[in-house]
Amino acid sequence: MKVGILGCGVIGGGVLNLIDNLPASANIEVLKVFDLPSKKEMLGARYSDSIDDICENKDIDVVIEAMGGDKFPYECIVKALKNKKSVVTSNKETVSLHIEEFYALAKENGVKFMCEASVGGGIPLICSLIESVKVDKVDRIFGIINGTTNFVLTKMAKENLSMEDALAEARRLGFAEFDATADIEGLDLTRKICILSSIAYGGYVPYGEIYHYGISKVTKEILADVKERGYILKFVAESQRTGEKSAKVSVEPCLITADNPLSAVSYEFNAVYYNCASNDLLGFYGKGAGRYPTATAMVSDVRRIADGSNKYYYENSGDFEVDNFLASSKYYVYKNGKSEIVQGIKNASEYDFVARIF
Repeated sequence: MKVGILGCGVIGGGVLNLIDNLPASANIEVLKVFDLPSKKEMLGARYSDSIDDICENKDIDVVIEAMGGDKFPYECIVKALKNKKSVVTSNKETVSLHIEEFYALAKENGVKFMCEASVGGGIPLICSLIESVKVDKVDRIFGIINGTTNFVLTKMAKENLSMEDALAEARRLGFAEFDATADIEGLDLTRKICILSSIAYGGYVPYGEIYHYGISKVTKEILADVKERGYILKFVAESQRTGEKSAKVSVEPCLITADNPLSAVSYEFNAVYYNCASNDLLGFYGKGAGRYPTATAMVSDVRRIADGSNKYYYENSGDFEVDNFLASSKYYVYKNGKSEIVQGIKNASEYDFVARIF
């Protein structure tokens, strides 16, 4: 099987290294790698400055997209699928926006679209979810699906650090980008729960309709108050099916008790649970980010394609109606140095900080 890689940065470079070190029996070879001219010397004869060298190359079977962002990667993925190339990506942004189109194009052209690494890094989450929904009904998904923010909150709670200092440490260790807005404000988690919910429910859960509230307003004082109340603060994504074509979905800080399975998930680790009608609660735990966890998930997708696996599918039965938990749940609200627990809120902006009682 011949492979082309779009992007040879942290993740793409990891993918290239892993494939180059597969045993010969795997019969997988990288023919071309698209990137900036600065990578030309490193990549040698495999270097390309044209996506057409990969997306339209008759000798390439699988295109691996490892660039990030939406517009350009979207164009590349569509071109590859239309040219009957299977596609593997870790790009949660473009997948969350175009998942139904990508799967439809793959089916139309007799190829595969794989996105295991788009949620949970190296955790084999999506393939397991797809296997479950083939025979069971998934009605709830919840978890910690962002290693950056979980690391930050853990450092703040356990070492009494400020948000700024915890985030600086996350950047130093490579867990956070210089601009961590997408993580801190919940955009990254929103994309991931969109992907998981859409696959689980068999219908698109619109990304733009998912409620999200970030953790940028968390302070030492808030964490101390939360602890005194007997809770732990975690950044949680949750989705609950409420009807055949409806669901409640949210990304928000949540207060949990010590007996909650998410309470022990610390630092850069992720944990995701989904509830099945027949198989009850299933859980997945591991590192949700990083060069080689993510690259490993992408190479695993390539191996599934090479092995003829038909695990991945997505049948869009139409968009879901999306609601949130604001009116129906209890909330911890903090304003002017004082806190209380209230039943439901209308507008989070009325307070200095809010968190759902999970």
